[in-house]
Amino acid sequence: MLSVVSVAKSYAGDQPVDAVKDVNLDLEQGQSLAIIGRSGSGKSTLLAMIGGISRPTKGQVLIDGVDQWQLRDSDRADLRNQKLGFVFQFASLLPSLRAVDNVALPCLISGTLSGQEAYARAHALLDRVGLSHRYDAFPGQLSGGEQRRVAIARALVNSPKLLLADEPTADLDEATEAEILNLLIDIHQALKVTLVVVTHNPDIAMRADRVIEMKSGEAASKTVRSQNIVSSQPAEAVSLDSRSANATAREIYEISSEKAAAEKVRLGEGLERFIGRLVIWIVPLCLMAWCLNWAVANYERNAIRAKAEQRMALEELAMQGLRADLKNVESGKGKTYIVTLYLRNTKGGEPLYVMSPLVRAFVQVGTSWLEVPMKPIGPGTAQVLKITGTQMLRYEMEPDVPDFTQLLPYYMHVRFTNDMLISPRSQPKDDLVERNDSYYVYLKPHNADDNAILSKMKFPGRPPVWIPMPPH
Repeated sequence: MLSVVSVAKSYAGDQPVDAVKDVNLDLEQGQSLAIIGRSGSGKSTLLAMIGGISRPTKGQVLIDGVDQWQLRDSDRADLRNQKLGFVFQFASLLPSLRAVDNVALPCLISGTLSGQEAYARAHALLDRVGLSHRYDAFPGQLSGGEQRRVAIARALVNSPKLLLADEPTADLDEATEAEILNLLIDIHQALKVTLVVVTHNPDIAMRADRVIEMKSGEAASKTVRSQNIVSSQPAEAVSLDSRSANATAREIYEISSEKAAAEKVRLGEGLERFIGRLVIWIVPLCLMAWCLNWAVANYERNAIRAKAEQRMALEELAMQGLRADLKNVESGKGKTYIVTLYLRNTKGGEPLYVMSPLVRAFVQVGTSWLEVPMKPIGPGTAQVLKITGTQMLRYEMEPDVPDFTQLLPYYMHVRFTNDMLISPRSQPKDDLVERNDSYYVYLKPHNADDNAILSKMKFPGRPPVWIPMPPH
């Protein structure tokens, strides 16, 4: 009835995960199978592939000889509706429908039965699971065990050949767990439905015809029991009423026309009241949420705009309110040069604060720039400079680079960079702007021959120590 051939499931990503690895199994009609293993071992993934919910990476899942993963989506949906029943970890009942409505709904969707026949079958199944007195109860009025019974009845309403249960008792107390488990066993035996149960409970597995243990996505072991599932609870602990105990598959699935004609289709009874409550409460809440969202969005827009305007004003102050340039380069002792830069507050009045000015020098070598030693000298090189007028910065540079590039004969091509943090306050918070300046010069080496330079270039007098260049 069920055949799983080399089924595997992998998830791609930075670290691919093999959730299920080459699982094979065969199950005949009316048999029961328990899939056990720890959390994350691949139990639920395997069941989802069997049930047509999750597509395998490779392999086949055959139900009555039909590979459901070779079907079109619509055909696979029909196969699930007609031949499979699901009981998930949670009951997942529709809260606005009564118990009988929830059970009848799959038949009404499939259209295999008339409305009266679907309700007649739903009543019969609720009788079978011991809820003959709870037809008209809404899910919120049912206990956890009763909700799970309704879910089992719903899974059986389309007369499935295969019933799949994924941890059907995971969130129930011990007594209710035993009750639901024995109900599944009773249904399996009475209706000859093939049963596949995923569980982490070894006591449940001991009652199955066959057991597969999953370890890291692999079917680590297979066990065949010598008998069908047998309840470990005393008969009186799980006994149903006389009508449920004597119900047969024929009584449930072959509804007489007289019985069907007596049924009243009431699907959705109470829905208007439920929708009315939604309108009364949800619409005002949505309106309040919209107003709150609009107010927050408007506040954020204004805050962002104000912050952007403040930032623009700060950048204008840093770029236009402070002038920085190279003033002079003169020969120093030995192979050194004395470099003088100036910072000038062009706004006047309010001071500007320059924090951590970092001046560096580079000489062009080939197509790259080689940094050369440069250190501050004298006053005016503190960590924080208060600029009210003009502030001089003096540095000593030693560009001892023998193989420099000569864009101008005999002269070194030198670049100075000046990285500063500027603020209108001595202790800034969020009013701090970074500024980066570059200055370019041609610099005459100490050992250069002035006569050789004059033979190449015409100067009005002695060749200058440095020649300023525009930014480039």
